[in-house]
Amino acid sequence: MAAPDPALDDPARESSSTTSPGGGQWAVADLRITTKALPEHNRVRNRAMLLQTLFHEGPRSRADIARGSGLNKVTVSTIVGELIDQGILVEAGHVGGGRVGKPATLVALDEDSRSIISLDLSDALSFRGAVMNLRGEVSHQRETEVLTERGDAAIERAMELAEELLAVAPAPVLGIGVGSPGMVDRAGVVRYAPHLGWFDADLRGPLADRFGIPVHVVNDANGMALAVHTFRENDGRSILIVTIQRGAGAGLIVGETLVDGVDFAAGEIGHVVVDPRRETECLCGRNGCLDSIVAVPQVRRRLDDGEHRDAVMDDAAEALAAALAPIVSLLGATRVVLVGPQDILDDDFAGRTRRHLTDRTFPATTSQIGVDIGSDGGLLALQGPVVAVLSAELGIS
Repeated sequence: MAAPDPALDDPARESSSTTSPGGGQWAVADLRITTKALPEHNRVRNRAMLLQTLFHEGPRSRADIARGSGLNKVTVSTIVGELIDQGILVEAGHVGGGRVGKPATLVALDEDSRSIISLDLSDALSFRGAVMNLRGEVSHQRETEVLTERGDAAIERAMELAEELLAVAPAPVLGIGVGSPGMVDRAGVVRYAPHLGWFDADLRGPLADRFGIPVHVVNDANGMALAVHTFRENDGRSILIVTIQRGAGAGLIVGETLVDGVDFAAGEIGHVVVDPRRETECLCGRNGCLDSIVAVPQVRRRLDDGEHRDAVMDDAAEALAAALAPIVSLLGATRVVLVGPQDILDDDFAGRTRRHLTDRTFPATTSQIGVDIGSDGGLLALQGPVVAVLSAELGIS
């Protein structure tokens, strides 16, 4: 098993996360740090700003980093030296072309210097996990069926998966990231995920206790929104990620802010009642919830029972549009990405959803909106927990 990151063993280590007394909390209120730290801020913010620059803009000289960030050269040199000693940064050749004097040395993020263990617990049939580098690239991947496991048994299955992945990690492990369905608070407690029998279930604690490394848990849809923000090209406007697996959930980034709500319930669209007259009882006990219409098991059951596919998919798309229309209208989302099994969510389903959205909103609101299928949704689901770890441990997002 790869050793935990030695830089994380120091009890005095600084992190860019905002931690509670129980630990495990991660902050993404400012997803990208772009302003110089004021005197009252500590050097963690400066380190995060430097790492952000190298992560998103590539190798830079110390002087260029100082000019671009507003940090003084001594501060930059000190932080760079520390990160080189830790192996997170490496020197990467010299600046070429026409400069007078000694060529400046470039420094770069060593993307393979740390491993991150990512667990995706959102799929309706299985838990997936991967060993990934700092760029969100997969080196090893594992999957385990979860057909009947609920409650503590499901948590144990997740820990077994993490143990398998830790054994093959090629570099010191920066942390474990977990993407879970349901309402997830910043202490890593899943407050409500009925499909897995989790009610105030502590995911972070057992994993951190067993493996002795940082663990960060994020709602799966929020994680995918973070992954799009960090690892994909986007226009910087509102991103709405909708996941459909055991239930439906949404992750929303407006500008540079992840919207998770005061009680971490933002995006819990699965229990929005879209048709109160429909006799489709949900796990929450009410009729006509979105989950009871669009959840993958429900859709597959209807198809297996012989209902015509066009009718089933249009019904699901209309229900989804009913839940999304107020969000789109209120926040002016410019991009909706649907993520789920490819046999259920395809371009036809995206088109049906967009048409129903248009029917339910003022035309000017949705005339420019794109509804797309996340073709690499499986990768996004693994990259989301990676961003949770990067944000908390290195300040990168």
